[in-house]
Formats: sequence, C-alpha cells, structure tokens
Amino acid sequence: MDTIKTKLTVVFIPFLLAAIGTVLFYNIFRWTLDLKLGVLPLKDDVLNLWIPITLPWVSVLIWLRRRLRVLNIQGKNGSGHFIYQLVMVMAMVVPMVMSQNYLEKNTFDLIEVGSVSEVKALKKEKYFKIETFKVDFNSSLPYITSRSSGRNNEDLNFYLYLACPFESTTTVWYGVEYNKKVNNRISDQKKDSEYRNFLTLSEDAFNTYNFQEVTYFEKLGYSDDRDGYLEAIEQKNPDFEKSEHIVLVPKKDRFEDRLGQHAFLWIFGSFGIGAFIVLILVLFPKIDDKELSNFKKKKPLQEDDVKDILNFLNPLGEYKTTAILLLINIVVFLIMVGYGLNIMSPTPKELLEIGGHRRFEVLNGDYWRLFTSMFIHGGIMHLFMNLLGLGLASHLLEKVLGAVKLMVIYMICGLLASLASIYWHEHTISVGASGAIFGLYGLILAFTLFKIYPKYILSFNWILLGLYAGISLVFGFFGGIDNAAHFGGLISGFIVGGILILSNKTQLQEKAK
Repeated sequence: MDTIKTKLTVVFIPFLLAAIGTVLFYNIFRWTLDLKLGVLPLKDDVLNLWIPITLPWVSVLIWLRRRLRVLNIQGKNGSGHFIYQLVMVMAMVVPMVMSQNYLEKNTFDLIEVGSVSEVKALKKEKYFKIETFKVDFNSSLPYITSRSSGRNNEDLNFYLYLACPFESTTTVWYGVEYNKKVNNRISDQKKDSEYRNFLTLSEDAFNTYNFQEVTYFEKLGYSDDRDGYLEAIEQKNPDFEKSEHIVLVPKKDRFEDRLGQHAFLWIFGSFGIGAFIVLILVLFPKIDDKELSNFKKKKPLQEDDVKDILNFLNPLGEYKTTAILLLINIVVFLIMVGYGLNIMSPTPKELLEIGGHRRFEVLNGDYWRLFTSMFIHGGIMHLFMNLLGLGLASHLLEKVLGAVKLMVIYMICGLLASLASIYWHEHTISVGASGAIFGLYGLILAFTLFKIYPKYILSFNWILLGLYAGISLVFGFFGGIDNAAHFGGLISGFIVGGILILSNKTQLQEKAK
C-alpha cells in the first residue's frame, strides 16, 4: 500500500497537476493575447499545433523527468524512461491540440451584416453572414506557389490562390484556393507537365465557380493561406498595406457544425484516457529504492541525457564551435518562424527573401547569400537532420582541429558548396547547412582513409559516413535535395583534410587519441 501511495504522490499526482496546469496556462495565454488582444505575431499552425506539441515536453522534462526515475522501468537500451515521458507528453498534447481548435472556433459568434463594407468595421470578429454581395470575377488576382513536404521532401504541393474583389470595396476579398500534391522524385519534365495540368484544371473549375454558394464567411487570420492571397494582391498593388486588407473564405456547412459533434466532451475525454493510461503505467513497475532515496534527498540524476545535451550546447563548454554552430542554426530557424515562414515547408519565394541563394541574385551582386543560405533551413525536418549531422561531425573534429580552425573550415566548405550549387543549378533556390556539414564529412573521410583516428574509432566513422553522408547523397539523386552543394562540400572538405594531413599528420594523430 505504501508503494502505491509513493507512486501516486511522487509521479502520478504531479503529472496530473503538470498536465492540468500546462493545458490551462496555454489556453488562457492564447485566448488573452491572441484571440482577444491579437498581439501574438505567430501563425495559426504554430499556435494551434507546434506550441501545443512543444510545451508539454518542457513541462515533462523540467517537472517530471526526475520523478520518473523513482520507477524501476526496464527498456531496450535504457529507453524505458523516455517512453514514459513520451506517453505523458502525448497525454497532454492531444487535449491541448483539440482545445485550440475548440477555443479558436468557439470564441467568435456569427455576425450578420447587410453588405461587405460593414465587415471592415468589425476587426475583432471572425465569422460573417453577408446578406447581399457581388464579386468582380474578371478582376480576380492569382498567385501560384509550391511547397515541398514529407520527411525527405518526397512530396511537392502546388497552390493557386485567387483573390477576388467584392464590388463594393477595395480592401475585402473573396478567397478561392486550389491545390494538388505530386511526387517530388519525378523528373523536372514531369513536374512541369503536372504543374500545367494543375493550372488547366484549376482554371476550368474557377470558370464555373459559384460565388453565391456559401453559408457564411470566415475571415482568415495570420496564416499561410492569407499570405498566399496577399501575395496575389501585392503583385497588382505593390504599395498596398497588408494589415488593411481582409480575406474572406466561403464556408458551405452549417455554422453550428464548425466544431464537430461533442467537441468539448472529446477534450475532457482525451485527457481522461491519457491520464488513465499514465496511471496504469505508473502503477505497473516496482519502486527503485535507491532513486527514491536520492529523490527525497534532492540529489541530481547521475545519468541525465537532458543535462548532457544542454552541456553540449554550452558555447563556453568543451565543444565551443560545435555549440555555437548548433545554436546559430536553431536561433535563425526560430527567427524564421517568428518572421512568419512555415515551420514545415517555407515556399521558395520566402526562402529567397530571407537569404537563400540562387544564381541570378548572386551573379547580380547578392554575394552575401552564399553565406546567409548556410544558416537557413526549409522546414523543421530539414533543420533536425542537419543538426544531427552537424553535431556528430563537429564533435569528432573539434578535438582534432581546435575550435577556431573548425569554424574557419566549416565556413570555407559552406561557401564552396554554395558556389557549386549556383554553378550546377540555374534556377534552384538553395538553403541549408548541409553543404558545410558535408565539408566536415569530407574531412572525416580524409582523416579516416589516412588513419588519423585511432583504430577503435575508424569503424564508427565508416558507419557514420555511410548512414548520414551516403544515404543523403543517394536520396539526392532522386530529386528534392541539392546534391551539387553536397558534393561541393564533400570534395572541398576532403581536399582541406588532405592539405592538413600533408602539413602535419603526426600532430593530428596525437590530438585524435
């Protein structure tokens, strides 16, 4: 009985308090600052999905990670505690995501207005039923863009946004969207064919579009779709003020059905199911008496992966350059998200505007793009894979090269990779740290071939080169990845490594021990 009480008081009840506190905190925070005051400069997908996914991890790692060690959890390769953390996170994420959908849609009522011009005065409202309206079909403004998606950019998504002006106003627009997904691995010729077919079908559909078939309108908030319509308007009116323009998209279902059936009950139901699963998992294992004693004495964990990661990211720690490079890439990505770029897949235009490189811009004087593109990423998966590769490679090299030399070589390889990219690709907009990272793998390849590292590290190096560099290069041949930058970085890194070996092989071998 005392064992069950310990499990409840040390792990489960703190989990419940953390879960309830996290969900309530974010909902109050979101409702106040975003839905009521409108002062959060973040897009809907970040507020509705990515923060609800991230915040529970913060809560679990700070408040519950130490308490979970009290449970004697067995898992393959020590993964038991991580699995418990993941379950706790999911028990919070599901109701948080569902509550955002409910909160956003239930905060606003349906406002009935006589004409479109009345919508402009109702700035804090979201849903409108307009008694009479006319749309100037012939003055519609199009904007076409594309986004890659999938873990390895295997999908290519075409989007056509048509901003259609209402006849009674110049700042309120009727939004019509068409989209299509194709395989990003097909040839450029097939992509062009799919693109043209998409435009033809969209044009045919738009020519027969019934603008009056609408139950109510939803005013778009800060989102990728709204940006698409504003891009269409901006092409015709380059000096327009974005904040003054309103985009209304038609909804054909009943307003009462927007939340779905029993949405509010599902939020509590999902929370209850998640809490019950956590309770079962907490009651099942035995107590680790040693860890319980350490917890009561407030002793820190002896083996703490989170602490190790934080130490690894310490720019004043043992691996300074590694930490600095990782942090720069992370901070730049967070700035991109705050700036409004899609967290999963920014458009090529967005990447170019924020500092990506393309041959035309570079040859016309934007040489700085060769540098800035090294720290910009085309989505969170792109960032994650590059951070993983960068962390492993620079960790192997910093001890051998030293902090300053590693940084210089990283920059040189990155710039040479960018030059290789614009030489090979005429129209491709390229971003990412992978060219510079492949430069580091070129160094590792040279150091491995010429046995700079001790024998016990050599086999690990070959596995690393095969799993990261080899697989990345193979995927690059199927499209969606800038292999020119990869090969440019790899070759330049190998050459630099060869020069270093010829100049001072013995000293490198001593430092690699």
